[in-house]
Amino acid sequence: MLEWYWYVLLILAGFLAGIVNTIAGGGSFLTLPALMFICGLDPRLANGTNRVAILFSSLAATLTFRKHDKLDSQLAARLIAPTLIGVLAGAILAVKLPSETFEPVFGGVFLLMSVFLLLNPRRLTERQKPEQEKIWLAAIAFFGIGVYVGFIQAGMGILLLLGMSLLDTGDLVASNAIKNLIGFVVTLAATLVFVYNGLVDWIPGLVIASGNIVGGIVGAKLAIAKGSKWIFAFLVIVMVLTGIKLIFKPF
Repeated sequence: MLEWYWYVLLILAGFLAGIVNTIAGGGSFLTLPALMFICGLDPRLANGTNRVAILFSSLAATLTFRKHDKLDSQLAARLIAPTLIGVLAGAILAVKLPSETFEPVFGGVFLLMSVFLLLNPRRLTERQKPEQEKIWLAAIAFFGIGVYVGFIQAGMGILLLLGMSLLDTGDLVASNAIKNLIGFVVTLAATLVFVYNGLVDWIPGLVIASGNIVGGIVGAKLAIAKGSKWIFAFLVIVMVLTGIKLIFKPF
C-alpha cells in the first residue's frame, strides 16, 4: 500500500503530462517514471497502466476541443483508419524487434524536424494549399506514424502534429484537436490489448488518470486561448527534449 503523498505525486505527474500531451506530446516521459519508481511497476506493466491515463486525458481534451467547435471530425475520420492499420503493423514488429534498435534513429528525426520547423514555421502556422490536394500523402504519413506508435509510441502527439503539417491547415489549434481524437482511438485499441494480457494495474492507473483528465482539459483550454504560435513554440521545445531523450537513454 502506497503512502498518501505518493498518490499526490502520481496525480501531479498525471496533471503535468496531460497538459504536455494535449498541447504537443511526450507526457509519458513524466508518467512512466512515476509508475515505475513510485509504484514499483516493471516497464511492461507500467507501459500498459500508462495507457489508461493517456486514454482519459485524450478523451477529456477531445471533448473540450469539440465543445469549443475546434474539432474537424470528418478530417479526423479520414486519418484514423491508416493510423490504426499502421499501429497493427508496428505492434507486430515490436514483438520481433527490440525498440532500442530504433529509438536513437527516431530521436535524430525529432531533432532534425525541430530544425526544419524553425526554418519554415509557416508549415504549421499558415495555410498554404487546400487540404484535398494532399490528403493522400497525409494518409501515407499517418500509416507510417501508426507503425511508429505501435512499435515505440514515445512522442506520438508530436508526430501526429507533424503529419497534420502536410495538410497545410495553418491552424495548430484545429490540428491539435484532431491529434487528440486520433490519439484517443489509437490508445483505446492499445489499452484493450494490454488489458487482455493482464498488463494494467488499475489503482495507480486510475489515480494518475485523474490528474491526466484535469491536465487534458487545462491543456486544451490553453491551446485554444493562446493560439497556434504559442503551441508551435511549445511543440519545438518538446521535440528537442524528446529527441535528446531517445538518443541519450540516461537523460
